[in-house]
Amino acid sequence: MKYKDTPRHMRALYPKFKQYGISGTQLSGGVISGYEQNKYLIGLNWIKEAEEMLRTDPIVAQSWYILKQTLLSATWRFKPGIEGDPTSEKLADYANEAYGFDGYPGQMRVSFEEQLAYLLEFIPIGYRYAEEVYKIGSDKDGNSRIWLDIYADREPSSHSDWISRNGQILDGVLQNTVGIEVTPEPIPSNKLLLLTLNRTGNNYEGVGLLRRVWWAWRLKQRSCNLMAIALDRYAVPTPRITVDRAAAELGGYSDGDIDAMIDDGEAQAQALIAGERQYLIENEVIKFDTYAAQSNSYSQAPIDTNTYCDNQISQAFLTQFTNLGITDTGARSVGEVHLSIFRRSAINLCDIIASQISGKDRPGGGTIGRLIKFNFGYIDQSKLPRLVHTGLDTDHLAESLAMLPTLVQSGVLTPTDSDEQVLRDLFGLNELPDDSKRSSLERAASNSKSSGAALLAEQLIKQRKKAAKDG
Repeated sequence: MKYKDTPRHMRALYPKFKQYGISGTQLSGGVISGYEQNKYLIGLNWIKEAEEMLRTDPIVAQSWYILKQTLLSATWRFKPGIEGDPTSEKLADYANEAYGFDGYPGQMRVSFEEQLAYLLEFIPIGYRYAEEVYKIGSDKDGNSRIWLDIYADREPSSHSDWISRNGQILDGVLQNTVGIEVTPEPIPSNKLLLLTLNRTGNNYEGVGLLRRVWWAWRLKQRSCNLMAIALDRYAVPTPRITVDRAAAELGGYSDGDIDAMIDDGEAQAQALIAGERQYLIENEVIKFDTYAAQSNSYSQAPIDTNTYCDNQISQAFLTQFTNLGITDTGARSVGEVHLSIFRRSAINLCDIIASQISGKDRPGGGTIGRLIKFNFGYIDQSKLPRLVHTGLDTDHLAESLAMLPTLVQSGVLTPTDSDEQVLRDLFGLNELPDDSKRSSLERAASNSKSSGAALLAEQLIKQRKKAAKDG
């Protein structure tokens, strides 16, 4: 029954499909506004400022390097949308061959891991997009397929406008002409991989990690400049000339003689500061002293300020564990907590990339959905391959190794061949030989201080279970 033919009293059972509200993002003339209140950090000004931060500040560079290298250490592959489904398995196999996962050499001209190095740059700045470039080639069975050739990087510094017909749906992007290159054409949104951090509404530019540390970075710059000025001004004491008028009168010197002595003293002081003179000559009228020569007092406050700013920057990237050992806190347990939070954050960042590449064809995402549609037509969305990553999860077994002996001795855990093999894999050892495998009874006996008693108790328990089963 059609909706219009449904009785009025039954229409209340249907959901309201009409969209009433808007995202609230101010997207006008291709420019997003209303989020950033600092006018110097809008558009290309922010991109230049962020790139300057990464190039010049060692703590910013270190924090981002640690996070980026952690993200690059992940292992990627496509999994079938439905495990065991032949169509899903076939599509996942095509996706792995396209990207070079799961043992395939890949069909792209540049490996996915190498492209990931610039795709990840959306994290510090807030956004980054790449244009999908396709090609035609043969798969492993000789069939002609359409492949993704490369995610062509598009620098945020070349971005001009976000194209949207109604301000709510992204239709594409427009870039500026850079240098003497040809004028770029608008890139359709269904040919883009758009990565955004902390996106809300239709704010495609998001909020990058560097935005949160910009104030600390500027304060650190100001502090360093003031410290350099102080070093230049006070590290070499400023000579001060004093004139003893009483001694001049007693000596019978005229005003002209005194002025000549002052000029001579001034010349000596200038030569000393310029490094042209190593000593000063005084007399009973002209004496030399120093001005504001307090050792190191001019540098401690800026150093404390810089330390505070460095901590703020590290905390924004969740790499504050790198400060352990050089601060008043150096406990291993504190470092493990920080590292665990850091790894979980890294996992979530990888999830952003995985979700954008996975899924159906859509504006700014769904690369694999487009490739599947190009090659296999329209497929049930539930069967589309899912991009997953491994290698960043917390290894609970490794963290629990210290508790294993207690658990075994207390009888809570009974070691088996599979447990032993998992531990051998963790330590990088070869597979356990068949002739070396032991039963849980043998392990319990060898791991107990009273092995004979443990063996006897285990035998009695088995006999009781067998008698109960037979009887």
